[in-house]
Amino acid sequence: MRNDCLVIIGASTGGPKALQYILTNLPKDLFASVVVVQHMPEKFTKMMAERLDQNCNLKVKEAVDGEEILKNVAYIAPGDKNLLLIEENDKVKIKLSTDFESVYKPSIDATFISASKINACIIAVILTGMGSDGAKGLKYLKEKGSFIICQDIDSSLAKGMPYNAIKTGFVDKVLPLDKIPVEIIEKVREFYGK
Repeated sequence: MRNDCLVIIGASTGGPKALQYILTNLPKDLFASVVVVQHMPEKFTKMMAERLDQNCNLKVKEAVDGEEILKNVAYIAPGDKNLLLIEENDKVKIKLSTDFESVYKPSIDATFISASKINACIIAVILTGMGSDGAKGLKYLKEKGSFIICQDIDSSLAKGMPYNAIKTGFVDKVLPLDKIPVEIIEKVREFYGK
């Protein structure tokens, strides 16, 4: 396995506030890359990335097609495309696509399914949101041994996504929002043996 650890966070309704809490509580030396898929229209994702970048220890940016994923950077999926993760020349890169069939663009399922095909440690996080986006992708991630965290129903503004994720039986830990950053940090440290 390559020496990479990726944290992939999916969110919808209530997500911006939850994401702000998580990302502002992650250290600048997390040693993992973070990919965020938030259901949000085009242009708003860029504004959200810029705002988060000012408040976070990690660098936060809107993802660009073809760029290599780097540690200690959080990439926000653009509002009109699906963010896929691909391997090229032993590097993990971002591919922005409109091919994946989904109600949402960006689709959490699309990112999760693509991540299941790369050679890296994946920590997946499902946050507040309506619907079931992300639940389908958990099966693919679990088959490759990923660790899956889900926000609990009580601390979620919209309960559909957490409910549907938990129902799959693939979630390793169900936590209130305020416990998720610590869990992410611990899992990344565990992967690197720190």
